[in-house]
Amino acid sequence: MRPGRAAGGGKRAGRALLAVATALAYAAIPVPSASAAPPSSLQALTESGCYDPTQGNADYEAYGPTDVNVQAGAGKVTVGENRAGTITVFKYPNPSFYNQVKYFALSRDAAGRVSAQFPNEGSFAGIAYRTRAGRGFAWLRDWPSVQRYDSADTAVPVTTYRSPARLGLRLRVTDTDLAMPDGTFVRQLWVKRGRRSPVRGASLVYFENFNPVATRLQYLPIADWCLTQDSDQHAAYDPRARAVVHSWQGTDKASGAATSVAFAFGWDRADAGHQVGGDGRDPATQPSQPPDGFDQASRAPYRLGGDGSADGQATGTLSTRLRFDRRGRAAARLAIGSATNAAAAVHALGSARRTSFKRQMRTVARWWHDWLARTRLPASADRRVVAVAKRTLITVRLAMVPGTGAIVASADTQGPYGEDWIRDGAFINRLLDVNGFADAVTAHNLFYARVQTSADNPSPVRPPGNWTMASYGDGIDGAPIPFEIDETGLGIWALWDHDRFLAGRAASDYLGRVYPAIVRAADFLTQCQDPITGLQCSASEDDNYTPSQSLHGAETVWLGLKSALAAAHATGDKSPRVATWGARLARLDKAIAALYDPATHSYREGNAAGNAYNVDYGDGGWLLWPVEYRPFGDATMLGEAGAVRGALDSSLKGPHGEYEAKALLGLAHAWSHPTPDQAAKLESTLRYMARALTTSTGLFGEAWRRFAGGRPAPVEDMPHVWEHSLFYLAALEIDGSRPYWFQHGDLWRRACRSGTAPPRACR
Repeated sequence: MRPGRAAGGGKRAGRALLAVATALAYAAIPVPSASAAPPSSLQALTESGCYDPTQGNADYEAYGPTDVNVQAGAGKVTVGENRAGTITVFKYPNPSFYNQVKYFALSRDAAGRVSAQFPNEGSFAGIAYRTRAGRGFAWLRDWPSVQRYDSADTAVPVTTYRSPARLGLRLRVTDTDLAMPDGTFVRQLWVKRGRRSPVRGASLVYFENFNPVATRLQYLPIADWCLTQDSDQHAAYDPRARAVVHSWQGTDKASGAATSVAFAFGWDRADAGHQVGGDGRDPATQPSQPPDGFDQASRAPYRLGGDGSADGQATGTLSTRLRFDRRGRAAARLAIGSATNAAAAVHALGSARRTSFKRQMRTVARWWHDWLARTRLPASADRRVVAVAKRTLITVRLAMVPGTGAIVASADTQGPYGEDWIRDGAFINRLLDVNGFADAVTAHNLFYARVQTSADNPSPVRPPGNWTMASYGDGIDGAPIPFEIDETGLGIWALWDHDRFLAGRAASDYLGRVYPAIVRAADFLTQCQDPITGLQCSASEDDNYTPSQSLHGAETVWLGLKSALAAAHATGDKSPRVATWGARLARLDKAIAALYDPATHSYREGNAAGNAYNVDYGDGGWLLWPVEYRPFGDATMLGEAGAVRGALDSSLKGPHGEYEAKALLGLAHAWSHPTPDQAAKLESTLRYMARALTTSTGLFGEAWRRFAGGRPAPVEDMPHVWEHSLFYLAALEIDGSRPYWFQHGDLWRRACRSGTAPPRACR
């Protein structure tokens, strides 16, 4: 258990990971007994210490802050690094599960800087040096640094460190990181010793506090990052491979399958020292383990002890000597081989060592070029808008789970968003479809059809026709709320909306495969109604565990039923059930119309039960799009657009906010033929969001806060795939689109051409 942490957990903050039994107490619909909810999950939630509502705003970062500023990946491995280049997330074998690095962020200071639980968490490099005055050491993360991507067209982070002026060392270290499609991860470091530097010799030291694990909990996504005492079984130094190897084997509790995982760490040259020891900070470390290499490296005499193995919570440290050329340049490359067992991990490490960094860079660049070449960019003159749009496309690709079709909300674990929400996926699908990735959307929707509750896929916690709050990448329930009625409506829309991007036989074949899922969901929404008001029955909405009956649920049910009727027409289904859908839609339409308030010229929220994810107003803009409840020229929709605009302005001026892109996208559709004032508002908001609500590297979070001096900054799950997708779709709607264009050159090539990089790093 994490010390000093309260209980809780769930997507869109801690409210979602509360009592599953409460979430099952829906009125007027047949649901399974609350006793079907697994009590072990609730007990684990209570005892885990993963959730602290006193941290910041209880609506977000209650799991601890997200400490990610850049992302690398290429399918199997997805890596998040903080501003200082520390690996804080290492997902393998896919972005859904599992996080293999031990890193637990606790809090932010007034300036937004993150503090980790212990100083030896994560994975990072250091440098040992020798001068006339003696020996010294520094972890590079403690030096001033600048971080960016090697190119706007890849996911290759570059972090440049400079030794503090007070030390007088005149050293600069550049770290270029890339994930290979085969699952290996490479960190290429080159060091430049400045003229008149007092440094006579130096070594690079690499430290890793990996926590190999291959198990999950159904309904509760905390096993791989919070319950770390249950992972990291064994670590050993392999002298023949010159590598530290971490491994774990056991059973994935969520699937019941036997699983295993291993990682091999090694330099591309002979190492000068190693240490495998127990985690020197974690209370769960077994007694009598060798010392932690983190302490040995950072304390005089700065020598690694050479211990070769440790059990339980373990760390590994490797050093290698630098050889400076006449221009004061040196390079070394650290590779991490990932596999299901130790031997395969060592083999993967060997393959990475035998491949030149130049070839690795070319492989990654080609992988990204093949993905991006068919896509579209906003036809905007604003460079930042285009840069964030590019990062959005890359972010979506990194969220796709190989082999299953699932797409996660974020690869991060604080909060634990490595699951697929059909609410998010409906909009991510639209982004993929407008870029011509029809096969990817088809695979995604077939995943949804497969994991929907049905006679063939029964669930003990929800009725047929619904989806879990969120699914792991293999379809197992990954969150505690059994189902949410807005997701049921959006799920139908997602399955139907894709059909408009298909034609002929492809369209009919696709619709035939997903139409049974549409029928099941539409039947449920027809049954699930309030006999008094005509609204939908009370149920969970938008990741709130407390059942409610709001406009948010009503409009998505309306959209789902309308989509189901369109799908029935396309398939030629004239069965009596289709008529019942139409009758239910008509009654719901009248109920929504009754929510219109002439005094405010907008629609009332209804019984919203504390929903905080809608730009401080009602549905956050969804009634405008994708619902399109009335024609945009209708007086009620004009009033609704005005209310959404006011709420958007208020939110952006506030102390914190989230999902402003919902409102911007709705307004972009409502104002498709904008007045000069409307056009200016859309453009200025788009540009403001791209600049102010992203990291320096162009990543959106799910939420943002103002810090010292009034500066806004993203704070939760960077990059958040849905917020990125909403922004991207709004940008295309506002500015139109043009074919993707690639930048000329990148940082690595320029450094090689100019001689800044050592020749060893360029060959």
